[in-house]
Amino acid sequence: MPVSTNPWIARLRPASSGGLRLICFAHAGGGAATFRGFAQDLPEDIDLCVVRLPGRESRLREPPVRKMGELVGLLGDALEELLDVPYGLFGYCSGALTGFELARYLRDTGLRPPAALFACACPSPALVLRGSGVHELSKPDLADHLAALGIVPDTILNTPGLLDMFEPSVRADYEVYETGEYVEAAVLDLPVSVFGATEDPSTTVPTLLGWREETSQDFSLRLFPGDHGFFDKDRRVLTAAVAAELRSAAARVPGAAR
Repeated sequence: MPVSTNPWIARLRPASSGGLRLICFAHAGGGAATFRGFAQDLPEDIDLCVVRLPGRESRLREPPVRKMGELVGLLGDALEELLDVPYGLFGYCSGALTGFELARYLRDTGLRPPAALFACACPSPALVLRGSGVHELSKPDLADHLAALGIVPDTILNTPGLLDMFEPSVRADYEVYETGEYVEAAVLDLPVSVFGATEDPSTTVPTLLGWREETSQDFSLRLFPGDHGFFDKDRRVLTAAVAAELRSAAARVPGAAR
């Protein structure tokens, strides 16, 4: 696959064979930089692509998307070029909900569905606290909320100019996350793997186990010690599990190369 000029795609590490792909969605306000470590740790046969939403990084001047229905439609069109090989969707924090809704959208529109879905540090779609109103917090309260999660560097939160640039995208992503209505539908026909932490303020074990209700296939939950920071602290264990499960799921896709 040649280097893409698609603004929605940041291709961090091309695979040597191009036979498998992992498409990643960052936390609220995040972009491709969130997954730089994955590029170091994933095996060479997995092509790593990160979704870059409007309003951040190279798309900073574009207005961010604020509604889930609009977002998944745009993603379905933008990412179609990546669906030519078996692939998995990996979402971190609010990005996991986007990955889930996109998997549903791809299935319902007849596009190639993912071989597997990976949800990291996110409550199940039915148990997301949609009334929490984070996207409407004052700037100081929003900064405190992000600091508690530890997903945004202190240099951004404590530097007014940097926070001003970051704020529109993080508010938009939280609005997508908090206002998208959960609609009961047929469960996904693909394995779902969930990763969480024992002391993460954004999730509980029951809200992570809720993902089990969204699939008719295999479900797994791995819990790490600590808080939201396990995504970085335990990254090598996390990426090894994702790689192994993606390879296993892809091998079960009809017509996939073994």
